[in-house]
Order: sequence, then C-alpha cells, then structure tokens
Amino acid sequence: MKTILFPTDFSKNATHAAEYAGMLAKIYDANIVVLNTYFIPMVPENPMAYEAQSAIESNKQEAIQDLEKFASAFISNAHLHPTRVSQRAEYGFPADKIVEVANEIKADMIVMGTKGASDFLDKWLGTNAQKVVKEALCPVWVIPSHTHIKQPQKIMYAADFKEDETTATQYFLELVKPLETLNKVIHINDFFEQNTESVVHEKVNNLREEFKDDNVLIRNIKREDIIEGLETYINTFKPNVLALAVHDKSFLEKIFETSVTKHFVQEAKLPILTFRK
Repeated sequence: MKTILFPTDFSKNATHAAEYAGMLAKIYDANIVVLNTYFIPMVPENPMAYEAQSAIESNKQEAIQDLEKFASAFISNAHLHPTRVSQRAEYGFPADKIVEVANEIKADMIVMGTKGASDFLDKWLGTNAQKVVKEALCPVWVIPSHTHIKQPQKIMYAADFKEDETTATQYFLELVKPLETLNKVIHINDFFEQNTESVVHEKVNNLREEFKDDNVLIRNIKREDIIEGLETYINTFKPNVLALAVHDKSFLEKIFETSVTKHFVQEAKLPILTFRK
C-alpha cells in the first residue's frame, strides 16, 4: 500500500486536483493524507504572547473544520473507503510544510493543484508547486486547473541525458507501470549544443537496446529552440502527462530559466510528473 500526500487550500484548483489524486489512489492502491497548512496569523505589532497564541489556535481550529469538510467530500466523490484517507492540519508556510510532511510520512508521491498568479511561470506551475517540485524527495504530480480527469494513456518523458539516463528511465518506467500507459522518452537538443550529436546518438541507441522489451519509444529531436521543440512534440504526440526529471542541471531548470511561450503557459492542460534523478 502506497501513500499519497495531497495538499489543499480548499480552492477550486485543489478540488479539481483532488479528483486526479483520487483516481491515482485507486490505480496505485494507495492511502491518501490530505494536508492543509494554516498561515501565520496577522497579529498586532508587539502583541502579547497570549494574543499570538490565541490567533494561532483560532486559525488551527478553522483549518481543522474546513479540512474535515473537504476530506468528507473528497471521500464521497472519489469513492474511497474512509480508512484510506487521513487528515493533517499543520501550522507553517505551505511549500515548506508540504515537503516536511512528505518526508515525515515517507510519501510515495505528492499530488497538488496549481494556483495561477501574474508571473508567467506561476500561471504554469504556481509558486508553491515550483518550490515543492524542486525540493521534494518523492515524485510530484502537478495538476493544472483545466486538466481532464481521466486515466492517462500516453506519457512523454522529456529526458536531458545530463546524468545517468538509463537509471532515470528505469525509475520512470517503474513509477508509471501501474498506469499501463504508452511511454515515450524524448531528448531535445538545440543546434547550438556542441559535440553532442554522436554522444546523444550513442545514448539513444543504448536506451533502445536496454528497454527494447518495455512499452517505451525513444526518440532524439533536434530543434533550434528546446522549449518550442517540446511544445511542438507535445502537440504531435498528444501525451496525457509530461514527465520531467529534477536535478541541478536538468531540463526542468531550463524551463524555470527560459521565457516559456504564451501558448504553452496559458493553454497547457497537461499534468506534470516530476521525479528526482
């Protein structure tokens, strides 16, 4: 039995993502821990100790009550047995607490919704999701607010070949195995990457040989712009999930550092699955 951590702020995005979390719980035969973090309360300048403590306790009780209502609706909508769903209300900053609780309960994955903001990247991932993706030790599913709730049939893993891609691909395939999806591993290198053609060609051939008996297709694509190449291939392959590996020099970092196209940011409905290499 696996454990899924599902953070919620009781927003429409969280309610939508809860449907996806419930679907994954059934597929992975997992228990779900529903987490709400209540914020540091606004208290008067130079407050008395009892005033600050009273504000914290008031926020806690409100969070517990809201969490109970949310969990009850979630159990009913997801058709899960109540014993498979537990609740936690924690005091602290959301992203930090999500990672902390995930480590504490040894979560097998985190599933969370996005919360749009004015910044272009926030519209795609959301501030809290960005931080969780970069710091969580377990895989993270990020569910955009307009994602269609259906079991994935095709997953595209955008590889970068900067570290051990054989191990990463093996981990990816094991991670998505219960989904029984068609999986495609692609590497997109731009025209300005020097002395990579022969190296990438060799790695692609090695991966094809290593995983020839698995339900996976492996491709290398050369594009002038990596982000545009990714977007083009998504439109062609039409995956239900985009998977990305996280490490210091990963493809994901390029997305964080690059001006993502308006279409990809605002119109993408793809759930993002991230995992550590």
